[in-house]
Amino acid sequence: MKKMFKKKESLNKREEELMNYLWEIKKPMTTNEMAKQLQSEGWTNITLCRTVQSLTDQGYLEVAGLEKSAKTYARKLIPSLSKEEYYSSVLMNRGINANSLADLTAALIGASRKNPREKDAEVIAKLEEVIASLRAD
Repeated sequence: MKKMFKKKESLNKREEELMNYLWEIKKPMTTNEMAKQLQSEGWTNITLCRTVQSLTDQGYLEVAGLEKSAKTYARKLIPSLSKEEYYSSVLMNRGINANSLADLTAALIGASRKNPREKDAEVIAKLEEVIASLRAD
């Protein structure tokens, strides 16, 4: 029987910070490994353990294996959804949907106009990939 999770509409600041870290490193980690890496960023063991437990209870983190540590085993955790999946669900919960895609893309491009020519070529290439994949379906 598959466990049912109760996901919140959006994560709190600490949960989002931890998820962004895990999305960035793209590998399963134990809580101890996370604690070592995040200690310099102000994470205490208690805060980290509570945040990991909350994210696991909500279904945002899943077990991707076990690692033996002395006489016990530690769970290796990984995000259960991509960063893009999470943020798209947040936007949809706030009323932004596929019909808003063109306007949203234009707003994002306008907000990141540091090097317009290079950025435009990147965005156009990515959008062409998306369009091609939609046409193929």
